[in-house]
Amino acid sequence: MIEYIIIAILQGLFEWLPISSSGQVMIIAVNFFGIPPEEAYSLSIWLHLGTMFAVLLKFKKDYIKIVKSFLPMKFSVEETDIKKRNWLIVGTIGTAITALPLYFIFKFIIVGEFMAIHGDLLTLIIAGMLIITGLILLLIKKKFGVKTIESIEKQNVIKDSFLIGLTQGVAVLPGISRSAITVSTTLIENYEQDSALRLSFLMSVPVVIASIAVDIIFGEGSVFRILDPITIIIITFFSFIVGYASIEILLKIAKKIQFGYFCLLYGIIAYAIILPFFIIH
Repeated sequence: MIEYIIIAILQGLFEWLPISSSGQVMIIAVNFFGIPPEEAYSLSIWLHLGTMFAVLLKFKKDYIKIVKSFLPMKFSVEETDIKKRNWLIVGTIGTAITALPLYFIFKFIIVGEFMAIHGDLLTLIIAGMLIITGLILLLIKKKFGVKTIESIEKQNVIKDSFLIGLTQGVAVLPGISRSAITVSTTLIENYEQDSALRLSFLMSVPVVIASIAVDIIFGEGSVFRILDPITIIIITFFSFIVGYASIEILLKIAKKIQFGYFCLLYGIIAYAIILPFFIIH
């Protein structure tokens, strides 16, 4: 129980930093607690449920307005709320297009087949993805636009959100930071930094729900086959509490510190330590 609580606490902290919380959770779960890679992958997916509740609570006003936009017109909704609703729908569709095939490739081919032979390969793959995340952060660090969800035309909502959704789907691979890749893509599309960050958070909720559902349906090592219901509730609770308590301060830290260098250094060190032993064996 203690090791899963520790991992849940780390998920609550790592989620708000552009360093891939799922990648960090998997590395720690596999290398420090000896959890099998396939189970660690399912665990890293499930723990996003706790931090998803933190996002829902943090942005509850946005989500309430988005939900109202689905209901009959007796509820007054603004055009911006309809744009946000459409953004989430189209963005989630785009995410599914890239995320589903990558999920099956990683879950059943890379983790399911190769990990049994080469245990250190998982860490090397995640480290490589972290290097990619670092490069994305460094290349986009000074690119800020002027667009906001309020200012764009309705037709641009479809185009922009679909492209961002496609890139968000790549973050199903541990080591690719979802926030880093979605915010970076939104900035490339000439959005303001604050708008990019808010849209990234709003997009995370339907994707978390969908990814957990996919892992439960298709994942042989889904969390319900790994842990008992009490443990699942406890780790979700810790992920939520720590995530909600830390979101403000860690988002401020994320804006001030260049985590691109951290991801690059992290990945390079992992390769320097593991690769020689991997080659020898």
